[in-house]
Amino acid sequence: MKKILMSVVGIGLGHATRSEAVYRQIKEKSKVKILTYHDTYRYYKKLKIPAEDFGGYKYKGRGYSFDVLLQINDFFKNPTKLRADYKRFRNLADKFKPDIVFTDSEPNGFFYATRRDLPNFTLTNLITTLTHYKLVPKKLKTREIAIQHLLLKRLINFMLKKGDKFFVPSFERNIFYEEKIEYTDLIVRKKPAQLPSISHLKKKLKIDKDFYYVHVGGSDIERELFHMLELVLPNFKDEFFIVSSNHSTKEVIKKDNMLIFPFVKNALEYVKLSKGIISPAGHSSISEALVYKKPILVIPLRNHIEQLVNGALIKKEGLGETCFFERKLSISTLIDSLKRFISKYDILTSNVKATKFKGDGAKQIAREILKQK
Repeated sequence: MKKILMSVVGIGLGHATRSEAVYRQIKEKSKVKILTYHDTYRYYKKLKIPAEDFGGYKYKGRGYSFDVLLQINDFFKNPTKLRADYKRFRNLADKFKPDIVFTDSEPNGFFYATRRDLPNFTLTNLITTLTHYKLVPKKLKTREIAIQHLLLKRLINFMLKKGDKFFVPSFERNIFYEEKIEYTDLIVRKKPAQLPSISHLKKKLKIDKDFYYVHVGGSDIERELFHMLELVLPNFKDEFFIVSSNHSTKEVIKKDNMLIFPFVKNALEYVKLSKGIISPAGHSSISEALVYKKPILVIPLRNHIEQLVNGALIKKEGLGETCFFERKLSISTLIDSLKRFISKYDILTSNVKATKFKGDGAKQIAREILKQK
């Protein structure tokens, strides 16, 4: 059996869920060790997926906004932590003695693989971010975004020189291939056909009405969005919402037109049963919505280049609505965006149902990794 080291970013749950899908495809045919931290580590622990915590960093921001300057400053102020994290990562990896390294946008795994001259596979959508940066509205291209764009260009150029293969799951309509880069189908934890039927799910979940599924992940920076949605959703009394977030209490909260759950293990069952999705503009949330043929309203994190590009692409492709905002997310902006999303629901649903996404990305990636000699 090959020994595969998986290195997964620990911020939010997007990387966690798509790497979970890859893990489930390779775990029966290889010996796998997962190294991660923070949100991903806690998520895997809840699912009883074996993983080890090596430290890691957190997003820096104020409100529902990413602050790249604060992040860079934090890195420079804590060089000893970065070195300590890598040392712990290296020690855990050396003890495992991997044959192959797979990394989902986690730099320690990439650097370890190149320094040990090990075959390495990288899962990333940052190449898509650079390719479609031009789609981001000009008014949103702040100084912080310009810095991220410059840093990403340098990082990707460096990685393309040093790395072996890059997987890019894409929700563009046209999939193509380049040297070292393979554009794959979207990645989901389970495909719709692997879940119970709609009628069975209604009985199981005890839901007898149409609803939008609102998922505001696990990262601390999304806390403000969750609390704002609590205030916004009651304005739409003709609609029903089921909300899931790590920022909720441990008890289910019932309100006139919504149910608020804490962490939901069977989230895809709610996705399948829902009429549409509302979430931040993370790639994994969008991927699951599209594979399950659900229109999506995304709320990109301010000054986060990847989420802004994701939101611009979704809007361009006519697969959902995007809540863009300049300085600070407001109640009125969220209400206006939700009104647009609901008013366009029929045409967005028609567009999504016409797509051919199958959710085979994890299987494609696993096949490439496992055939590595």
